[in-house]
Amino acid sequence: MSSQIKTDILQGDLYINGEWVTAPDQSYFNSLNPATGELVGICAAATTEQVDDAVEIANDAYLKWKNTPIPERAAYLTKAAQLFEKRKDELARVMTMEMGKVLSESLGEAGVVIATAQYMAGEGRRLFGEIVPAGFQDRNVTMVREPLGVVACITPWNFPVALASYKIFSALIAGNTVVWKPASEVALSAKIFVEVLDEAGFPAGVVNLITGSGRIVGQRLAEHPDVKVISFTGSTEVGQQLCEMSSKTLKRISLELGGKNAVIVLKDADLGKAADGIVKSAFTTTGQRCTAASRVIVERPVKELLLQKVVELTKSMKIGNGLEEGIQVGPLVNEDQLHTVEQYVKKAIEEGGKIVSGGQRVNELGGFYYEPTIIENVKSEDTIAQEEIFGPVLAIIEVDSYEEAIRVNNGTIYGLSTSIYTQSLHFANRAAKEAVSGLVYINNGTSNAEMGVAFGGMKMSGNGHREVSHHVFDVMTEWKSIYTNY
Repeated sequence: MSSQIKTDILQGDLYINGEWVTAPDQSYFNSLNPATGELVGICAAATTEQVDDAVEIANDAYLKWKNTPIPERAAYLTKAAQLFEKRKDELARVMTMEMGKVLSESLGEAGVVIATAQYMAGEGRRLFGEIVPAGFQDRNVTMVREPLGVVACITPWNFPVALASYKIFSALIAGNTVVWKPASEVALSAKIFVEVLDEAGFPAGVVNLITGSGRIVGQRLAEHPDVKVISFTGSTEVGQQLCEMSSKTLKRISLELGGKNAVIVLKDADLGKAADGIVKSAFTTTGQRCTAASRVIVERPVKELLLQKVVELTKSMKIGNGLEEGIQVGPLVNEDQLHTVEQYVKKAIEEGGKIVSGGQRVNELGGFYYEPTIIENVKSEDTIAQEEIFGPVLAIIEVDSYEEAIRVNNGTIYGLSTSIYTQSLHFANRAAKEAVSGLVYINNGTSNAEMGVAFGGMKMSGNGHREVSHHVFDVMTEWKSIYTNY
């Protein structure tokens, strides 16, 4: 991170108390296009003092925002949805420039933001309490949801604004205020997102944007006594660190973490549909999704035919700059991630894996590109079958039965998403019950969530909380029980 001279183009400052602010000696960091290595813009690196300012402002704003009628809060989200519609093309383009996903995916993500704003606005009419039968005469007992205060939203780079919308909009409709720390790789996308909320008229201090390093911004938010909730999506390692740092203040923490997701293919499956679902799940967003398929667990009799179909589809995918028409696979987000993928492929070969397709950098394109890679002869205990790679690498694991397949599926520390392809109702229903995963897809890939359906993982993929549906209010609110004697 280095100090930069400010420019007039694509500059991201901090947003505190309804204003874009910087300090006289503000330092900046670069946002680089992973497809070209070119500078996209510069973004402010917040100091600990600026984080404290944002939290203090958000805490003050909470006192009024929590008493704002919920339908009025919903009106702000409805307005925001309309404004996002007008700026979705701009937002999508900046997302692609910052983190590399193809433009069609970025446009889809902008659509998710709009849908989430509309959905959470509707949830404002459904934040129901409960009436409980009293055990005494002349008494009413009710329970109501109450907001908690300042919510710190810490979001990753792979879905720069969709994941932020899940957290921020649910926090706001519940009556909380927000301090948002996006991943540094996508800080300019975050700026556009907050510009829309500013234009929608949210009161000053209700939403605040703090960009900068996890070591400074993230750690201070986790330790700050006035932050009541941490809502985090990212790696399991960082999630564990946030838990430790936030434990002394007893703040609530919601973690959506990594995965080692598998597609199980039984011998009775429609192999064409399975191959299509596998390739989309494995290589969309260049494999940089927490729900990406990184393992195929296939019954031995159909392994060769399935592999042939998967390889054929994979080799037909066009790699390049996500802003160009027809591109299906963009670059990895940065050079570190490219190196990580290379090391995992090297380790797989050392442990006996065999590359069937891919396995190389794409140097001639000039960015951080890596071929979609398929590796067979992988054992369930191999490193490539156990650790999250977050890149376009797919391991093929052969098994002799459904029972072995489900054991292999469950045999990692993660439990986010499982897919099974079969024409058997027996095995489909057994997998739905026996897969230790927060998400189970039958005859569909591992990455196809819908609005209004609880999203989250088991084991080391999360800590039991859910997003994308009304279940998020179990994180964003707490219950108050009220006894009235009359």
